Amino acid sequence: MPFLLSQLIEAYRWIGALIVISVHATNTFLNLGDIMTAPHAPQVYAWWFVANFALGHEMVLGFFVLSGYLVGGAVLASMRKRKDFLREYFIHRFARIYIVTVPTLFLTLVLDGVGRNLPDARFYELPVFQGHWTEAIFLGNILNFQEILVPAFGTNSPLWSLACEFWYYICFPLLALPLAVNYSKPLRYGGFALGLAIFLYLAMASPWFRFGFLLWVIGALASLPARPLIASRWASLALYVAALVVFRFLVRGPVLEAHPWLQDIADLIATLLLSNLLLTTRHSPVEGWNWLRRPFHHAFANFSFSIYSIHMPILVLCRALVDSTLGPAYALQPATPANWVILFAVLAIVLVASYSFSRVTEAHTGTARRFLSASLPRFAFTAQKAQELQS
Repeated sequence: MPFLLSQLIEAYRWIGALIVISVHATNTFLNLGDIMTAPHAPQVYAWWFVANFALGHEMVLGFFVLSGYLVGGAVLASMRKRKDFLREYFIHRFARIYIVTVPTLFLTLVLDGVGRNLPDARFYELPVFQGHWTEAIFLGNILNFQEILVPAFGTNSPLWSLACEFWYYICFPLLALPLAVNYSKPLRYGGFALGLAIFLYLAMASPWFRFGFLLWVIGALASLPARPLIASRWASLALYVAALVVFRFLVRGPVLEAHPWLQDIADLIATLLLSNLLLTTRHSPVEGWNWLRRPFHHAFANFSFSIYSIHMPILVLCRALVDSTLGPAYALQPATPANWVILFAVLAIVLVASYSFSRVTEAHTGTARRFLSASLPRFAFTAQKAQELQS
C-alpha cells in the first residue's frame, strides 16, 4: 500500500475513534442544552460541532469503508492473482476480531459489575441497558450477534459495529468465491451458497446489516480502479469534509424526523466521497501532505480498536462514580468549568486504559495469527488438486 494512503487511513482510524468517544463522553457528562440560547466561548461551539452524534455516526460508517477497502480489497486482489487465500484470510480475520472482542466482553462484565454496586447506580437503570446482562446475551456477543440477533452486552452498545464487520468478513469472500477460479467448483459454489444463506439470514434479522454491507462493499470496490475519478487529493478531501459539514447541520432534528430516508442518502454520499478520497490518495504523488507523516498517527492508530471497543463501559462507570460522589444532578446542570474538567479527565482515563488494554490484546494480533496458522490443519481445495484426485 502506498505510504501516504496508509498514513491517511491511520489518521482516520484514531481521529474517528476519538470523535466517537468524545460524542459518547459529551452525552454522558455535559449538558449543552443551552448552546443555541446562551452565549458560549468559541471553543465550546467548536466542541459542540465535533462531538455530535451526526459526525460520530459518519466516522463509524467511515470505519466500514476503510474495512471494506483493506479487507475486501485484499480478497479481490488475491482472487485476481489466483492465490489460495481462504485459510490465511479467515485466520487473520478471526485473530483480529477475537483477540480484542473476548477480553472486551469480560472487561465489560467486570466494570459493569463494579458500577452497578456503587451507592448511586441509577445510570445503569436507563432503558438502553436494561436486561442486557444475561448469559444468553453474553454468549450471543461472543458469537458476534450483538444488535443483530441479541442486544449488545451490558453497557457496551458500540460493539454493534464490530458484529457487522465480523459477518461482512465471513460473507464477502464466500459470496465472491465463484470468481476465485483457482479453487475447485464444489468449494466455490458451495461457499457461495453458504455465504448467501448467512447473509440473507442476518439481513432479515437486521435491516441495517444489509445497508452496512453495501457501504462495506463500496469500500472494497474502491480498491479496483486503475486511476482516480478526481486527480486532486485536496479536492477529494475538500468534498468529503464539506459533505460532513453539510450533513452535520442539515441531516438532523425535525428535518430528519420528517424525512428519515435522508440519513441513508447522506450515508451513501459520505461513503462514496471517502472511497473516492482513498482512491485519489492511492494514485497521488508521494510528495506533500506532511501533516500525515507524523509518527503519532501510527502510534494512536495502533490502539484505536481498543479505544472503540472498551470506552463505553468506562464512561458509564465514571458517570456512576460522579453520581455517587457529587450527586446525579451534577452532570445534568448546564456545563460549568468543573464539568469540562471532569469530561477531559474521563477522556484521559479512557485513552490510558485503552492503551494499556491494547498492549495485552491487539498488540499481539500477529502472534495469535502465527499460532493459529501453525496449529490448524491445512486443506487443499484448489482446482488443480481436485483434478489430481479425479485422475
